[in-house]
Amino acid sequence: LHCKAAESTVLDNNQFLIYNKVYHKARLAQWGTGGRDVGTYEHTLYPDQLWTLEPHPSKDCYYIVNEVHPQHRIANWRHHFIVYSGPHYNDQLFRFVPSGDGFYYIYSCYYRQDRIAKYGAGGRQVSMYSGPLYPDQLWKLVPRFQVSIYTDELFHFDNRQGSTPITREISVTTGVKRSSSSTIRSKKTFKMSMEGSLSGAFKLFGLNAKTRADFSSELETSFSASSELLWSKTEKITFIVPPGKNYRVMQHKVQFDGQFSYDSCTLLTSIKIFESTTAHFEDKDNFIISHVQ
Repeated sequence: LHCKAAESTVLDNNQFLIYNKVYHKARLAQWGTGGRDVGTYEHTLYPDQLWTLEPHPSKDCYYIVNEVHPQHRIANWRHHFIVYSGPHYNDQLFRFVPSGDGFYYIYSCYYRQDRIAKYGAGGRQVSMYSGPLYPDQLWKLVPRFQVSIYTDELFHFDNRQGSTPITREISVTTGVKRSSSSTIRSKKTFKMSMEGSLSGAFKLFGLNAKTRADFSSELETSFSASSELLWSKTEKITFIVPPGKNYRVMQHKVQFDGQFSYDSCTLLTSIKIFESTTAHFEDKDNFIISHVQ
């Protein structure tokens, strides 16, 4: 299952690259700690273009928080588009209103008609605007992670024609396995982004409660480890294939493809053994999840 539909996007505590519709290469970015050090950037991806949407506890609004400068939030200060690192005021709250085509208007929750707009190609040409609706006020939220959920075959041996048991030892890995050894800037936002994208996949594909719990529990266990090196573990397991049996070992996996390649990782969870006397394996509890690209 490959999750990329906009309707499945989970906003709460998730992280996004925020692209303008008209200037389609331009992403919101914060390049310093000054109030005006915010706008858009079109070229290389940098972490200061990642934004966490932190929900307000009682309002249907969000603080838009920068990854590199986590004390800073986008603010609508007297109808001006800035970033601010002081106390949390209501002019730092925004609501995301879908336009119906995969984009959002980003409205201020304080000056309720104001929207974030990009009125030109320049990096600083971003402002708050309360006039008519135009396409340059539309923004696309691209999650930090795109998720694929599938069931992988770890081992298969057809011993239906055999008369003796067959013993095989295979390595089984569980937990979060990273594709890079680079240091993670913030384990907190990394984990929240994974959880948000995973929740979006659950929402889109309607996975059963047992499968959802399996994924969520393994993710929580992995991040409870004191070191990234302990996020996954590999053990050797011996399997005995009885004579007259077709034998298969399957494992649930979630592939997290990061917008930053060094973020990419795989969540590996429980395994299940299938036995059959035919070429067909019954899956009564729907353990097997198709992998669609």
